[in-house]
Amino acid sequence: MRMMNSGLELDEVMLVSVVSACASLCALKEGLQIHARVIKNNKFSDDIVLGNALVDMYSKCSSISEARWVFDRMPVRNVVSETSMVSGYARAASIKAARFMFWKMKQRNVVSWNALSYTQNKENEWEPQ
Repeated sequence: MRMMNSGLELDEVMLVSVVSACASLCALKEGLQIHARVIKNNKFSDDIVLGNALVDMYSKCSSISEARWVFDRMPVRNVVSETSMVSGYARAASIKAARFMFWKMKQRNVVSWNALSYTQNKENEWEPQ
C-alpha cells in the first residue's frame, strides 16, 4: 500500500503480482484495497490478466461472491477465468455451482477438470458418526 500511496505509477504487472501475493497469503483486506484503487483509477478495467488475478484472489480468500462480481464484469474471459471460478466454487463447497460453471465453459483443460474433480472428492467425504 505504501507503493500506491507514494505516488509511484503502478502498471499491470505490478498490480497482478501484488494481487497474486494477496491470494497466496489470503490477505483479503489488502486485496480489497488494491481492487478499490483499480476501480477508482479505471485504468486496467479491461485487463484480462488482472481480472483473472482478482477472481483467483477472491476465490482463495473465500469471497466467492466478490469473485463472481469481478468475473461477471470482465469484458473478456478465458479458460483461466472460468477455472478460477470452478475452483472457487469448489473451495466454497458450492458443488452444483462448480459443476454448472464447468459445463458452461467454452474450453476445458486438465486444470479445469482437476478443479471439478475436487468437488467430486468433497461430495464423497463422509463424517464419522
